[in-house]
Parts: sequence; C-alpha cells; structure tokens
Amino acid sequence: MFGTMNELWLGFAAEGVVTEAEYRAMTLPQYYKSVAEVRAPFDDVGGPVRAAGLRLEACETRAVPCPFAAAFRVHRDVERFAREYIPTLRNWSEGTFAGALDPARPEEEWRAIVARFWQGHADRVRAAPQGHGMDYVHVYMTIARTTQAR
Repeated sequence: MFGTMNELWLGFAAEGVVTEAEYRAMTLPQYYKSVAEVRAPFDDVGGPVRAAGLRLEACETRAVPCPFAAAFRVHRDVERFAREYIPTLRNWSEGTFAGALDPARPEEEWRAIVARFWQGHADRVRAAPQGHGMDYVHVYMTIARTTQAR
C-alpha cells in the first residue's frame, strides 16, 4: 500500500503533474508503537497508570489479514475488490495528498490530481489484485483495575 502510493506520487513528480516540493511534502504521518512502548505505562511501577490502579494482565499482537483482500480471494471479482479496497485507503490518506499540493493551485486542479491518483491506484489493483491489501497488526491488551489505587 505505501509502496504503491509512493510509486504513483513519484510518477506524478516525474511527469510534472506535481512539483518536486509537492512530492516531498507528501508524508503519511504514521507511527506504529512497539509492544514495549504500549506496555511502558503499565510497567512503570511509580507512574500514574499504576497509581490509578491499572494493571496489564496480558498483552499480545496478532496479524489481521486485509478484509478486502481476503474477500477477493473468495469472490475473485477484481472490480469489486478495487471498488471496496480503494475507498478505505482514500478515507484516511486523501487529505495528506491534497495537503501536499501547493495551496495556490485552484481547487479543481488539486481535486483532479487527487482523483487521478486514486484512479491510478485502482488501476493497479485491477491489473494485479494479489499484490494489494493492507494487513493489520493489532495489540490486544487485557487491563484490570485494582479496587484500591495507591
């Protein structure tokens, strides 16, 4: 997903659709915490989480396959896959692409660029659907609160 997004945006820069500055301004602000980072507030014996009486009873990660890619493996309809998959990417990242564009661009111009970007992404999904999806890794935590905080 991120590789495809970068390749498409880089291609726009190479074609002159976006400027080099606009290419560089597009950064997906994502940070995925490690298990140690998630556990840290609970492991800090003198910290406010422990003082509030909260205890971490269990903490584990599990991979969750992309639901759109999993559904595609069953229904095998590439149009449906693209129609279902692309909007979920678009809903959390479109603002980042639009925000990377020079604010001096007319609205219809930046809307056309962003629409072309998503069309290109959908075209790639249709051309090679097995190469697309966004699996998730979730941290599952069981947290208990003691009856008496210290």
